[in-house]
Amino acid sequence: MKNRVKNVGYENRIPFINAARSAELRAQIDSIIDGQIDQWYKTVPYAAHLEGKTVDSTYYQRHLIETAWRIRLLRVSEAKALVEIAKRSPEAAQIWANYEREEMLHDELFIQDLERAGVSREAFLATEPYLSTKLLTGYFSYLLDHEGPLGVVAYSYLVEYVNVKLEPRKLEALKESVGERSIGGQISHSHTDINDDHPGEVWAAIRHLIRSEADIDELKRYLAEHQTVLAMYFKELYEDKIGSALEAAA
Repeated sequence: MKNRVKNVGYENRIPFINAARSAELRAQIDSIIDGQIDQWYKTVPYAAHLEGKTVDSTYYQRHLIETAWRIRLLRVSEAKALVEIAKRSPEAAQIWANYEREEMLHDELFIQDLERAGVSREAFLATEPYLSTKLLTGYFSYLLDHEGPLGVVAYSYLVEYVNVKLEPRKLEALKESVGERSIGGQISHSHTDINDDHPGEVWAAIRHLIRSEADIDELKRYLAEHQTVLAMYFKELYEDKIGSALEAAA
């Protein structure tokens, strides 16, 4: 009799790409993201605002609020992703589970900084997430239902790579603009990303999920799509907190 059990990671236990190809591909992906970063600074309003000497307090507070909401909302989708990952690769699932364990409660770090910035927990809870955040959460659900978990994991690689590369510079600027004591949560979050090598951890999961050249092409496409959705948020934030104030003052 044939065993009818499927979707438990029996097949393809050996990664499609070997260690050398993995390193080569990761360097290529990093180069793509670097290009996206350059494009980001050129096209997204206020892209470098938090790296400046003077920070708009309402922009800064709303960004912390949205970051905390994104962690809270996306961890639900990312927990669901674990099920789909486990069906494909138990190795990737183990890596992803550990990564999520380290990231799961980081919303509290941003809420702590919010309180230091004068925004209470009650005010945070009363603030509804932006439409762009809801759309990102919905996109994750779409991916898991109709395309698989690779796109969800790709998002985390994009965010972790950018955070490790740019966050130290932003935090140094924030130390000057809002004070080091006011950004303790963000410093702790960055410390985890860097010292626990979250980009490397997520990449290890991606390596186990890649099963074909077509998956590599899809990985690159996901990075571009995530960039588009992320830009929607920063444009929405700018229009809400900066653009509307400029119009009112005109």
